[in-house]
Amino acid sequence: MLLSSPECITWFAVFLAVCVAIVTVNLISIILFIKNRSLRTRAMYLVINLTLANMFVGGFSHFFPFRVLSLYKACDFVKMNLSQELNVITDFLFLWFPLTSLTNIAVISLDRMHATIRPFRHRLIKKWVYGVTIAGVWVLAAMVSTASVILVLYGKKVWYYLYLWQSYCCLCLFVICVSYSSIVVKFLCGAHPQHQGAANRQRKLTVTLFIMTIVSLLMWLPHAAYIFVSYQSSVRKFLPFKELDKVRLEFSLKILYFMNSLVNPIVYTIRIPEFRKALLLLFNRQRRQNAREIPLHAL
Repeated sequence: MLLSSPECITWFAVFLAVCVAIVTVNLISIILFIKNRSLRTRAMYLVINLTLANMFVGGFSHFFPFRVLSLYKACDFVKMNLSQELNVITDFLFLWFPLTSLTNIAVISLDRMHATIRPFRHRLIKKWVYGVTIAGVWVLAAMVSTASVILVLYGKKVWYYLYLWQSYCCLCLFVICVSYSSIVVKFLCGAHPQHQGAANRQRKLTVTLFIMTIVSLLMWLPHAAYIFVSYQSSVRKFLPFKELDKVRLEFSLKILYFMNSLVNPIVYTIRIPEFRKALLLLFNRQRRQNAREIPLHAL
């Protein structure tokens, strides 16, 4: 056992708290999207899908703290003796939902680029196109996750899995960078639109989603970079950290990695007035309901 019992319990509690927070915050966001028609516009369909994927990240990909702590064999009291079939399922889920989230962020950047460069054509996009796009996001992430699991469990080619995962992530990052770079160029060099009201709303939404993307990537990239560097170091028989420090560092980066699924609703609350208003109404309604349920003799 690498970690002491008190430290194991602390890490367990932190991982569990992160999972519960991710599921709770994103579930509340989904409820707000469902109950408020003003938030269910075509421009928000991909955002709703991202929120759903992020909720699954906390609920399933992490498999709660047991999977992470047992994976590194850091604590004796956390053990998961799963069959090969269950291992395949947990590894698949561990990859699928985060990759779905990243893929969705890349698709959002493409959608924002199209809305900025071709605003009139973007308004003519049918709802079924978004439905097909959302299905394609899940299917594409599932294909990459399946290929990765096959390479690791059946092909025993861990480095192939790593290169496949890193290549796909780099492709998504390339799409995001190109899309938002094109948006910036359009903002700086493009002509002023005739319909200022609609254009300003689209611009504000684009800026909001750009901020969300930057914050998510800043929390996601350190873990991805560490995994790649750490593996390359182990291949060259060079470990820059002691094993105990390496486990602690990786746990910290993993928490940061999964917390990127928690920050999006915070950005929505700050940047989207309709979302903020719906959130306040939800809590005010819940507070009034709780007040009615308090018996008079308790006052």
